[in-house]
Amino acid sequence: RARLMLASVDLERITTGPIELPAAEIEIDLDIETAADERVYLWGFLVDDTRTEDQPVFVEFSAWEDLSAGAETALARRALGWLQEQLTGPASVRVYHYSAYEVVRLQQLVEASGDPLLADALEVARTEWCDLFLIMRDHWFGTQGLGLKIVASLGAGFEWRDAEPGGLNSQAWFEEAVHAPSAEARAAARKRVLDYNEDDVRATWQLRRWLRDQS
Repeated sequence: RARLMLASVDLERITTGPIELPAAEIEIDLDIETAADERVYLWGFLVDDTRTEDQPVFVEFSAWEDLSAGAETALARRALGWLQEQLTGPASVRVYHYSAYEVVRLQQLVEASGDPLLADALEVARTEWCDLFLIMRDHWFGTQGLGLKIVASLGAGFEWRDAEPGGLNSQAWFEEAVHAPSAEARAAARKRVLDYNEDDVRATWQLRRWLRDQS
């Protein structure tokens, strides 16, 4: 690490050859956002039909309120019910995320609610979803770590629209989106959160393309 820092190298490949990365006809990037109480209020997906030249489409399921346990479960059911519909279509589908956080939160929702739809989704997540962090960890060393903001920007060249992207900041934006005194301020904060979440899934999409270009 000291050697790389002295050489001003942020990311170094520790393997050689092409990087094996699962592929599908429809590739879906997933990222969630949680409030300060750790309840999931936003499920964001980027849907890329690789059979066409169409641009990926952002799909989100959100709740702009202080969530109860029941409301959080209901939102998760909406999001993962939609995802299940994509998985059961005629095309092959793969879900990608960065780090274990989405799977951990889904497991916690299943343990708290016992919901069978969420339990089925958890089983698929454990066996079929692709964690891009694990792939980065197997092939790269980062002097600043391997967080998504670091690897997507320094490696894949992705730029977030927000000047201060980050999970903790998004919790503050959610508070404003729910509790700001004016409708205008609440609407602006909601847009900021949605833009940030969309950029997160677009970052994993671009990171995946970059990884596939490595040789």
